[in-house]
Amino acid sequence: MNSKMKHFRAYPWGLQLLLFASMFIFMWSLSSILLISLLPKFSTFSLTQIESITEQSPAKLINTAIIVQGGLSLIIFLVSSLVFAFFTHPRPAEYLGLRKPGKPVQWLLVIGLMLGAIPILELFESLISHINFGPKVKANQEANDHLMSAFLTMPDFATFLKTFLIMAIFPALGEELFFRGLFLRLAKRKFVTMYFPIFFTSVIFAYFHSNIYGFISIFLAGVLLSSIYYLTSSLWCSILAHLVFNGSQVVLSYLGKNNAAVKAFMDNNTVPVYLILSGAFLFSLSLFLLWKNKTPLPDNWTDDFSSDEKPESKFDIMQDKTQY
Repeated sequence: MNSKMKHFRAYPWGLQLLLFASMFIFMWSLSSILLISLLPKFSTFSLTQIESITEQSPAKLINTAIIVQGGLSLIIFLVSSLVFAFFTHPRPAEYLGLRKPGKPVQWLLVIGLMLGAIPILELFESLISHINFGPKVKANQEANDHLMSAFLTMPDFATFLKTFLIMAIFPALGEELFFRGLFLRLAKRKFVTMYFPIFFTSVIFAYFHSNIYGFISIFLAGVLLSSIYYLTSSLWCSILAHLVFNGSQVVLSYLGKNNAAVKAFMDNNTVPVYLILSGAFLFSLSLFLLWKNKTPLPDNWTDDFSSDEKPESKFDIMQDKTQY
């Protein structure tokens, strides 16, 4: 990078937002181009076959589909976030919120908070699944359910590790960097409180998951993840929480392969009352303790320049635009 070229932080908020959207669209387009051009060279399956897999699909097809899913997730969310942060700030990790939590106990409390929230979120999805949104929505939801069931078909430990990496670790890193590390930060710049930025980014977070029945649950999970980031001032904590949320489903699905009780629980659309009550207790206790031990983000956490830095003048910015 040219030493005289300013980082994106030197530009107005509106232009930064435009650059952020452009980066996302570019990475989305790039991933689509790579998929279309590389898939025929490395696989005998078509894109249509990959998009319509079920639990009965051949193992090789499911394996190809989950690798494609992982590649798209990496490029669209993880890579785009890292590249944008690199061009935006001279300290990209700090800009993204990748700092250790204020107190070590927050690691444990975040895990308890998310484990307690999972049965409650599952309850919301179970209740909404009984609503009739029409045949088209039902067909789309069934296709999504078949896709997830196919991904969670793990005949051996090696497949489990690959599935855990792609369905738990990749999304936890990429989506937290994108939605909480970048999107929430940019949204907060225009509001005094955190309420609307958290609400807005959580709606977008839920929308991107394309799950009608799970929209409310995913939205609430987004609110919780944003709150965890705010209360701990560490994106690593929200990454851990996201990992627990996604990873628990992968782990339970794998354990259910050899455990009839676990399999019956995973296949059942209803959540047992005892699990809801115990989850609510764990969630409430963890939230209370996290609140008592909170180390919230400072009021100036979205500032692009620290107090000891002097922002570039408009004249310097206009001159350096010619360097692009």
